Amino acid sequence: MLREDETFAVNTWEAPTLTPTPGEWPDVRRVLLWLAEDEAGLDWLLNWIAFKVQNPGSRPGTAVLLQGPPGTGKNVLYRIVAHLLGPANCVQIGEADLAKPYNHHYATKLLVFANELLDNHKRGGSLGDGLKATITDSEVFLENKGVARTLAVNRVALLAATNRTKPIELEESDRRWTVFHNKTKPAEYQHTNLGMTHRDFLEALHAPGSDDTFTLEFMRQVAAFAYEMNTREVDLRRVRRPHENESRVELQQLSAPVTEQFLRELGESPDPDHQIRDWAMLVPHAASTWHAPPGPRVGKTKAFVNDALFAAIVGFCKVVGQKHPPQKRTFLNSLKAAGWVEQRDSKSRGWLPPWHATGGDAPAHEGSKVVPLTPLREPSAPGPSSATPFVRHQPFQTERS
Repeated sequence: MLREDETFAVNTWEAPTLTPTPGEWPDVRRVLLWLAEDEAGLDWLLNWIAFKVQNPGSRPGTAVLLQGPPGTGKNVLYRIVAHLLGPANCVQIGEADLAKPYNHHYATKLLVFANELLDNHKRGGSLGDGLKATITDSEVFLENKGVARTLAVNRVALLAATNRTKPIELEESDRRWTVFHNKTKPAEYQHTNLGMTHRDFLEALHAPGSDDTFTLEFMRQVAAFAYEMNTREVDLRRVRRPHENESRVELQQLSAPVTEQFLRELGESPDPDHQIRDWAMLVPHAASTWHAPPGPRVGKTKAFVNDALFAAIVGFCKVVGQKHPPQKRTFLNSLKAAGWVEQRDSKSRGWLPPWHATGGDAPAHEGSKVVPLTPLREPSAPGPSSATPFVRHQPFQTERS
């Protein structure tokens, strides 16, 4: 077609083949509730999906990250939404696609499913600015091999999935990502009203012998869900703002500088001295710091020598999966900023932690307090609404999409 500026454009959009039909969708709801963790998360997710269905040519401005063990239904959710928008208008990508400079094959779609994201440190850094731009920018540059890059309207809604701990860096000020992380293992959770595990429930939604074709009954529910999403009142303000929950806070804490994480863990430990030793012992040759003169302490004080503390932060990095520990000087300077007091004698130098500082050794400023990490949550099962009836499905005989 011809634009107003007399340039040509190709419309690649294809109309969905699914016909929205009024009806009940209890099993679709169960899939979504499991992933969204609770009713508040489900309500936010339904609002986000409804916005995209009613405004397919507009970007939501926020993206959804689904974390959890394998087999929780992350891919099922993508295929449900793809049916609503039209499978040809949606695409699944992986780490290999994100590593390449070319984005033309996904940047023109309505829904992008970034599946199986790796831990952030394993890819050598945070997600590129290009993917961040996909979430928030009104226009994106299309990059294709051998073709000059082209500016295009950004219509993408981004859905990402992973079973990794820290697939993205999530800053405290982030306004892009909603994070859902149900840690419950689907093969171990029993739906008492169904008489089956969650994994068995998900398998029953598919035609026998198929991983990507839904049963006829479930497709009827998807059509009913499409009707609901087309008629649901959308709260635009909520669409533009990430859902605040504990999963998001946990990922933000994991994204904090590793020294800050180290200090927070010590702040909540019932025996921080022992914890420092345990982390340090994970580092080869660190045992010599504890057993050979002058030992891990500065003289007769309770201050730890620099080498012992640095071994502890290196060991801590191993525990949390941080590939690159901080520079030693940077780390020691961070201790001072956190209220640790420098100690030295003729043989060694080190730092006295705040929990041992008393009297003249006490830190002179309030900013030295260490805020403990939020305690790890127990795996949560979906809320009471998961008690909706389950319908045994018959195979859906149409072509796979």
